[in-house]
Amino acid sequence: MRRVLLGMIVSIIASAAGVQAQQGGAGAGPNNSGPVDLNRQRVFEEFQVGFADSNRLTTRPVPTLPGEIRQGLDVHDSKGLVIGKVESVGKSFATVSSAIGSVEVDFTSFAKNKNGLLINMPKSKIDVLMARGHPAS
Repeated sequence: MRRVLLGMIVSIIASAAGVQAQQGGAGAGPNNSGPVDLNRQRVFEEFQVGFADSNRLTTRPVPTLPGEIRQGLDVHDSKGLVIGKVESVGKSFATVSSAIGSVEVDFTSFAKNKNGLLINMPKSKIDVLMARGHPAS
């Protein structure tokens, strides 16, 4: 009877130690959900709400409103190179001019980022359009 009772106590202690080893403490295992990770998650959420989702201008292009396209502003290409300046603004287009020539660009083709106005075309293609005098779209 003592052996059976002793065997039961040993098995209970061994199984309890196994459960603790499987659960682990804070910081154990790849799916850690301890207090440190919860704090990191809160900090990231605060960052995302406070900065990443704000209306600040970034390098990511966003659409422009027609009132934001004004005469004299620099216009950049998709890589950030200066194409030219806005020479004049019409009802639904703006004329962009450089030393090579000028081209009419629809308002819908403009975007903006922290560097200013831009057109999602390489400078080489816009230069060809300016030399030929065709409107860009």
